[in-house]
Amino acid sequence: MGKQTFSDIYHVLKDRILTGHYSVKMRLPIEDELITEFDSSRYAVRKAIAQLAKDGLVYSVKGRGVVLLEHTPQTQQFNLALNNLNGLQSLNAERHLDYQTEVVAFQQRIVDQPLSTHTAFEVGIPVYAIQRVRIVDGIRAVLDINYFNAQRTPTLTKTIAQRSIYQHFKKNGLKIAVVKRMLRVESATELDKAQLALGDNNCVGNMISIAFNDEGRQVEYTESHFIPNEFNFNELIRN
Repeated sequence: MGKQTFSDIYHVLKDRILTGHYSVKMRLPIEDELITEFDSSRYAVRKAIAQLAKDGLVYSVKGRGVVLLEHTPQTQQFNLALNNLNGLQSLNAERHLDYQTEVVAFQQRIVDQPLSTHTAFEVGIPVYAIQRVRIVDGIRAVLDINYFNAQRTPTLTKTIAQRSIYQHFKKNGLKIAVVKRMLRVESATELDKAQLALGDNNCVGNMISIAFNDEGRQVEYTESHFIPNEFNFNELIRN
């Protein structure tokens, strides 16, 4: 194989990841091995890996190498990868908003096929299924519909859900490494109409998030439905 460019390396590695050449439990070969295989520079290899990270396919862990994120047809639709997510509570504290959370549903359930298709979680695993309304400056502004893998997250309670799930994760050593997101506008559901201050609006903004831990495993699927006249893309994406 002749000397390979950054683009060549990127496309070969991406194809290997998506076709299952590398198991999700594996890590990418170390830089020196890739440099030798592709007869390339360290810069080209690092640039290719950085692009794979932007695609939401891998995550670099200091001292442990490059971890592959779990991927399914559902998760591959999500092309916006974000790090350092702290949650809406942190965002609103920074902006000095009057912020409250109302937990309207909290239960554990087993993932069936329809829920698996919707969330990308495996059939048969236990999840926490939570619905929370975010009340900002007295307005019922955001409805969070959360599913957390109960096998990969610290024990959750309704009280924790009302306070801050992400702060609870941090306190108990769970690191959220990558969050992949999709944003779209949808017709308001009956649940949205019952829980949110929609006024004359008949639609909601829906920010769908899939979160992975630092071993590349999916731990969360969340839909955040927000009223269009109170929040915009920039305000929500900065958290």
